[in-house]
Amino acid sequence: MSQADFMTSQTEKDASFIGFDGNLLSELSSEQASNIAGGFTLKNNTGSPRIFYNFGDKLPLQQQTLQPGESGTYPGEFLLYNSSAGNSGIKPAIFNADPSGSFSLNQSGTKIIPTDLNSSNGNGNGGNGDC
Repeated sequence: MSQADFMTSQTEKDASFIGFDGNLLSELSSEQASNIAGGFTLKNNTGSPRIFYNFGDKLPLQQQTLQPGESGTYPGEFLLYNSSAGNSGIKPAIFNADPSGSFSLNQSGTKIIPTDLNSSNGNGNGGNGDC
């Protein structure tokens, strides 16, 4: 039996944990956390690291970087990204993401295209890509 002491603002209390298993405490994956806290999940399906910004009505721009094959969960409803994978410079685009959706960044030639993974055929676009 393990025993732990807890301090409250008023008095000190003793509490016992019978059969406490420390392995039961673990971190949530990004997808599990998004189900609780909200936020869209984004996966980088391109061959290069991608820098982008997530933001929302009440959330300022936050810069993020995803390595190839990596995914993460981000708050907000919008994704600001470079839609050009070529050497022709930066072509900013805004993608309107479902705040609880799952998306991937895919490359087609020299274009980066966000794709909604929640659509029935996997080829849908749950948001808008605008320049």
